[in-house]
Amino acid sequence: MSKRISANGKKVLGYIVKLRGFCLILCVCPILAGCNKNSVDVKEKAEEEIVSMEEAEYSFPEKYEKSSDSGKVKFNCKLEVPENIKGQAISTAAVKGLYSCDREKAWSIFGEGKEVIEKPETPVAEGRAPEDYYLFADDEILDINEGITYGSSNSKYYLNIGVSNPDNEAVFEETGVSFKNGEECITELKEIIDELGYHPEDFIFACYPLNFQVMKNLEEQYLQEDYLTEEKRKESWSQEDDAYFIYAYQKYEGIPIFHELMSIARIMAYDTPDNAPIQAIYSTRGIEQLSINSVYAFENGEMQVSLKPFEDIAAVVEEKFENILNDADYEVTRAKFYERVYLNEEQKYEADPIWYFEVVENNTSKSVTLINAETGKEIFLQ
Repeated sequence: MSKRISANGKKVLGYIVKLRGFCLILCVCPILAGCNKNSVDVKEKAEEEIVSMEEAEYSFPEKYEKSSDSGKVKFNCKLEVPENIKGQAISTAAVKGLYSCDREKAWSIFGEGKEVIEKPETPVAEGRAPEDYYLFADDEILDINEGITYGSSNSKYYLNIGVSNPDNEAVFEETGVSFKNGEECITELKEIIDELGYHPEDFIFACYPLNFQVMKNLEEQYLQEDYLTEEKRKESWSQEDDAYFIYAYQKYEGIPIFHELMSIARIMAYDTPDNAPIQAIYSTRGIEQLSINSVYAFENGEMQVSLKPFEDIAAVVEEKFENILNDADYEVTRAKFYERVYLNEEQKYEADPIWYFEVVENNTSKSVTLINAETGKEIFLQ
């Protein structure tokens, strides 16, 4: 009898122990689950803070000053970067193709009512817009394809003396003109560009004055130096010839566009007025010359591009010039952030973020170096 009670007691005791253990598990599980959730939350918050700190830790410097160990290469440049580019990543840009002007508007503004002297047939390249070229009386011309080129009967005199030549810009900027200010002329040009189907807000405009007396002096200089022949001399210059040279580079998402023609050859790669896709001469008479070419239609890409720190990019430039076996010194005077548009091997448009550098050798000659802002690799120019 006592043995039976003892066995049953042990059995009951076993049940009690198991029940207590089960209750303990039920109590502890929610606590552990709560701890687990708190741990995940803390981990996620910490990761967010790390990412936030990383973003806060790096942004492109406003200015970069550095000398290589040998002193051969020096950086002394203010970084030209859009305000919306902070230094971590940007969205990719997809190029849909060349943006075409409104052909009917182009004709109505620059061709309607004029006597056509000549209209040659121009072959159309595959995948390109047809080209309509018109020669009017008094040597006016109009050329319409994806873009537009217009020249008045006076335009040749401005172009003959190199009003768009960057070497002449400083000379022109020393003297003002007799009519409107530059901003007024830019505003009026924007209205024409808008009529032609472009979006003026997609461009960065600038200008400088073309004083008639300065142009007359330049013409004389060119004649003396045999850059110009006597039959191309303008009969006379007057205040009526005062003008502005207006130019504009396209931008997308705030980033200036390095158009495809700038990648064709090293001599074409300079960020100068004469390489801008929009160029115009606006005189007291109105538009004397207008050229709009290499303007693109964009759409947002689906990916993000990570940008290398500027210091890494600068190191590539430094190494390039350090490895040149000569006694020359090199100074990097400009660093500008661009979106480069180019044709790939399949002749399709692509766009990559790049750094554009101007490098001066021995305080005399200047060259351009392009570095891919994502990969840090140099883009070689012919």
